[in-house]
Amino acid sequence: MQLKLRRKNRTEERALTRQNVPSPMLGGDVAPASAGWGPTSTSSAAANITPRGALAIADAYACVRCLSDAAASLPLVAYRRTAQGRQRYTGPLAGLLDRPAPAVTQANLVGQLVAHLQLHGNAYVGKFRDAEGRVEQLALLHPERVVPELRAGRPTYVVLDGNGRRSEHGPEDIVHVRAMGTDGLVGLSPVRQCRVALGIASQLAEHAARFFENDATPRGILKLPSNDAEGVAEIADVWGSKYGGVRNAHRVAVIAGEVEFQPVSLTPEDAQFFEQRELSAREVARIFRVPPWMIGAGDGGSMTYSNVEQQAQAFVTFSLRPWLVLIEQAISADSDLCPPGVYCEFLVDALLRGDSKTRAEVYTAALNPVSGWTTREEVRRLENLDPEADRPAAAPPVATTNGHKETPIV
Repeated sequence: MQLKLRRKNRTEERALTRQNVPSPMLGGDVAPASAGWGPTSTSSAAANITPRGALAIADAYACVRCLSDAAASLPLVAYRRTAQGRQRYTGPLAGLLDRPAPAVTQANLVGQLVAHLQLHGNAYVGKFRDAEGRVEQLALLHPERVVPELRAGRPTYVVLDGNGRRSEHGPEDIVHVRAMGTDGLVGLSPVRQCRVALGIASQLAEHAARFFENDATPRGILKLPSNDAEGVAEIADVWGSKYGGVRNAHRVAVIAGEVEFQPVSLTPEDAQFFEQRELSAREVARIFRVPPWMIGAGDGGSMTYSNVEQQAQAFVTFSLRPWLVLIEQAISADSDLCPPGVYCEFLVDALLRGDSKTRAEVYTAALNPVSGWTTREEVRRLENLDPEADRPAAAPPVATTNGHKETPIV
């Protein structure tokens, strides 16, 4: 689809088109355009940690998915400010939020947007227009394909396509959502800033795989009286094939010849390996500001029925809401998407919805004739119930005597 804008009786082709930005849309394997961003490290493990590679670390993947899934489950609603407060907005923005692009739902867009923020520290929402210049679709540009620059006080975004072609865009084409930064232009990637800690987690996972692949620890040392290198290699191969690995653990070893076996016990450092992995998991959770219990890591406390609600409240308030505010304000500040008086907001109540008993107690207080602040119709709307006027009339009660129906009571 050719994206064009008509001005002064002529057609001006916009810089952002599907023809010159084919591959970055909705991710994919890309070469980083922002190579070199973030701190450097002499550690080989840390040097191999990239935003995409971080998802191979189980703890990092769990943290990113926890925040991404939680944000994707929240409705993003457009509102218009009124003299009485606010009301739902039914203009173009509402349609774009409900269906950003063909085969893309709001949950897809928001979930991937939060994932980009967690991994790269930046998210870029491309505004694709029709021939009349109206924004028709919203789609994410891969952060590694976009390089932001500041020219004469105006942000400019250089986008690279799969063939190495460059195109330049401004805020009229791209909505930039950025995490915490130090220069006011680019957000810092949590993965790049904390690659050393993530590298340790990656090494611990690799060590665990080799640890159990070799049956946790060598059971001992075989000593042979012969200096024959070939004989030693042959016995080593036989020993490894018959008694190495988890499947052959605890088998009885039988070897002919003069062989001395010296057992080896587990060292105290290896015995504390699982404690090291748990500490690493808590460290990764701290990087992404996710409660350790949400990714299955112990935090030294205990989850009980009485404090689980407070834990969920803390997750929404301190872990999730800061990212939601960044998205809300970035979209609301865009004049192409939000006309004056229009803004968007996540409904976080979807995550903080109490149980039936708690909701009944709140509604009872809210409907109090003296101090209440809502009506029965508003309560029914919150509970996804039909208005009372639409409810079918109840049949009048029927009086019975010794099991025989009589005239209905009216």
